[in-house]
Amino acid sequence: MSKLARHALEDGADPVDDLILQLSMARGIDEVMDVVRNNARALVGADGITFVLREDDKCFYADEDAISPLWKGQRFPVETCISGWAMINRQVVIIEDIYADDRIPHAAYRPTFVKSLTMVPVRMDDPVAAIGAYWARRHVPTNEQLRRLKRIANSAAVALTNVSLLDALIASREEAVRAKDAIIFAMASLAEVRDNETGNHIYRTQHYVRALAEAARPLFPELLDDAMIELIFKSAPLHDIGKIGVPDKILLKPGKLDAEEYAIMQTHAELGRRAIEAAEKRLGASTFLAVAKEIAFTHHERWDGSGYPRGLSKIDIPLSGRLMAIADVYDALVSERVYKKAIPHMEAVALIRSEKGKHFDPVLVDLFEATAPIFDEIHRQFIDP
Repeated sequence: MSKLARHALEDGADPVDDLILQLSMARGIDEVMDVVRNNARALVGADGITFVLREDDKCFYADEDAISPLWKGQRFPVETCISGWAMINRQVVIIEDIYADDRIPHAAYRPTFVKSLTMVPVRMDDPVAAIGAYWARRHVPTNEQLRRLKRIANSAAVALTNVSLLDALIASREEAVRAKDAIIFAMASLAEVRDNETGNHIYRTQHYVRALAEAARPLFPELLDDAMIELIFKSAPLHDIGKIGVPDKILLKPGKLDAEEYAIMQTHAELGRRAIEAAEKRLGASTFLAVAKEIAFTHHERWDGSGYPRGLSKIDIPLSGRLMAIADVYDALVSERVYKKAIPHMEAVALIRSEKGKHFDPVLVDLFEATAPIFDEIHRQFIDP
């Protein structure tokens, strides 16, 4: 007798109850079958148990627990096996002598120990599986044995339905995540297409900022947990979304901007904040949009207070904006544009170092220097065509 059954009897409870509880917590079909395999045979008093899945026109003997091997891993046409008959006809099958029943494929049973069997469909109204109990001697199950087997099958049906719903929920959630990522890159690309930058700028800055955030995690444990680093990574492509609102004559100008043009260019941080805020109003507030808005609005602020749009300084600048500032400037330095040549990696590192405590958070500059080889590798991986 299994531990599950023995403990249940000692407690005076129905020994099937614990199995049902285990089935209710199963999160996959393999877990459902594990519970049945490990417990059902002892609870039913059988010499063998099989778990048979219906796969279109086949019966798949997916799992078993028996005194000697039965058919685990094999598939048979649904019309040729007793499990298929039980599922097609939605009936419990009780056979005392298998060799006296024409529904049994006798040749398949002769190598086995089986003399008698009971087959119960799983989900009686629309069977998706069946559980078979087998005996090595001629046997008719008692009312109690049959009751337990039916309860196990009914509970397995509920568990499989829950698994199906869970799988559908996970698939739906994954699809929603993919859709969100696609929308993010579509929105970000609108700005990039109009700019002198390429789509690879999105990928590079996204990976730069994650590398720097990972390096900064030990110094900012309350601000940079796994979830926040992932949010920063996912929302980073929207850092320049506000450039959609900047006129082409300024955005695409091949030379240096004059003071008036530069002032208009600076408005993209505020335009980005407004665009994401508008999305929040339509879609509802979310942590993701909040982080995206924070980055778009503050990644041009400077540690010494001379940045824009609000002239924030030091730790008044959100950490996400301070991280993005380094990632964005580094990529601008090492990337070629129609109005400038790219500079070498080590020269870009030196320039960012020279802005320590002025443009950039001095702590993050130290971390940037330590992770600079990763930045260089990312740039090479997503180099512009």
